[in-house]
Amino acid sequence: MSASAAIAELTAGFEAPFGALGRAGGASRSAADSDRDAVVIAWPSVPVEIVRAAGFRPVLARGSAAPTPAADRVIEADLFPSRHRQLVEAALTGRLANVAAVVLPRTSDADYKCFLYLRELARLGAAPRLPPVWLFDLLQSGGAEVPAYDRERARDLHERLASLAGRKADADELSAQIALANRARAAARRLAALRLDAPRLTGAEAVPLLGAFWQLDPERYAGLAAEAGAALAARPPLSGARILLAGAPVDDAALHRTLEAEGAVVVAESSPIGTGAARPDVDAAGDPVAALAEHYRRESIDARLPVAALMAKIDAALGGVDAVVVSLPPDDASFGWDYPRLRALLERRAIPHAVLESDPFSPPTAAERERIRGLLDEVGRRREARRG
Repeated sequence: MSASAAIAELTAGFEAPFGALGRAGGASRSAADSDRDAVVIAWPSVPVEIVRAAGFRPVLARGSAAPTPAADRVIEADLFPSRHRQLVEAALTGRLANVAAVVLPRTSDADYKCFLYLRELARLGAAPRLPPVWLFDLLQSGGAEVPAYDRERARDLHERLASLAGRKADADELSAQIALANRARAAARRLAALRLDAPRLTGAEAVPLLGAFWQLDPERYAGLAAEAGAALAARPPLSGARILLAGAPVDDAALHRTLEAEGAVVVAESSPIGTGAARPDVDAAGDPVAALAEHYRRESIDARLPVAALMAKIDAALGGVDAVVVSLPPDDASFGWDYPRLRALLERRAIPHAVLESDPFSPPTAAERERIRGLLDEVGRRREARRG
């Protein structure tokens, strides 16, 4: 396979799955045939290894600029991120009728409220043939009782998904899926390394290549990522200002494209979609359920991650960064509270930053464009001062 074909398949493996739900899978496959092995997850704080061990494939509900007229009639504006509006739209229009289940991690108030909305829409009969909708209550705090609680929540999800598939929850199969996912993580880390220091690919290119980790078969992902990485490594480095994207985690490259249209290069994002796919391996020694619970508790980037842990992750990513852009869209109810601590961290590290407050899927305002350009001008002046 050529590198361009590998890149195209990785990109489609990120972009296509959620949008394809409810639509026929080709001339010989109905929508039901295409969807019956899918488990929709609202954010990748749900262990995809557990989904795969039950014989299902994970499909991320993702935000987009597509209109959501049905959802807009029943949910409040500026409360839910785009991924929730798209998920409710899919439920109301029957696109989820044939998927196996929907799992929402309790990673934010919006996720929990979306879970309640979906259950109520099903109760009222407003969402046609909605499959089981479950809440995965992963805690990320540091209390002594948390590991045991998270282990039981992960075990419950393992057993429920296995039962849904007509199987027994098999620890050996789960361990095998962890090993496969770890190989895919290693491939994602090699791709992510091409964004460091002298980046070889833009953030808009990198997000789907890394984000495909959550949805593609892990063996397929590892092979495609290796093929793509070998070709990308031969590219000349990009010269734009190296930007870390922080604030509310993104699940798309829309904001990357906005920043890169101004000449920047987004080299990392504080989100599981992108950099967060290239995290350390799951420690598979011992109980695989406990190992997954601990890994996702520690590594998931969402509103439940303690602020000290979030700041440590951001601090570790600042070494090869010229500036930071902080996204705090209207639907954010969590990350804005962390901004004063982030600002203090950036001041200590002498790294300039700018705050954007519009929806990432909408064009930036004129004032935001000025902020972006001012930030990039400051990076340019600092680079000139170092050279001079």
